[in-house]
Amino acid sequence: MKTLLFLAPLLAAVAACGRAAVPEPTAADAVRGGAQFPGLTLGELHQGRTLYMSRCGSCHVLKAPAELPPEQWQAEVEEMRAKNGVKLSDDETRAIVRYLSLAASAGGG
Repeated sequence: MKTLLFLAPLLAAVAACGRAAVPEPTAADAVRGGAQFPGLTLGELHQGRTLYMSRCGSCHVLKAPAELPPEQWQAEVEEMRAKNGVKLSDDETRAIVRYLSLAASAGGG
């Protein structure tokens, strides 16, 4: 029992660190991304982040967006769909890729 009490704060700290590597999108990100993705909204970026954390993070440790160049995220997500059978709709894929591409180009993570 003492071991569990000792590990709880450590596990919470590790979980918090993983989330810090997946930055919250901002209104500035939506404006900046509008040039690349016309019609982009802050809501879509939040949706992309949420989907990335819940759908991708349910199977493996998440990469920080800055771990890949922005232009590589499309291929990364498509590979997960094709080779690993990840079930994402086209809209979900688009939201995840847009979020990751913009976060990577901002140096997020």
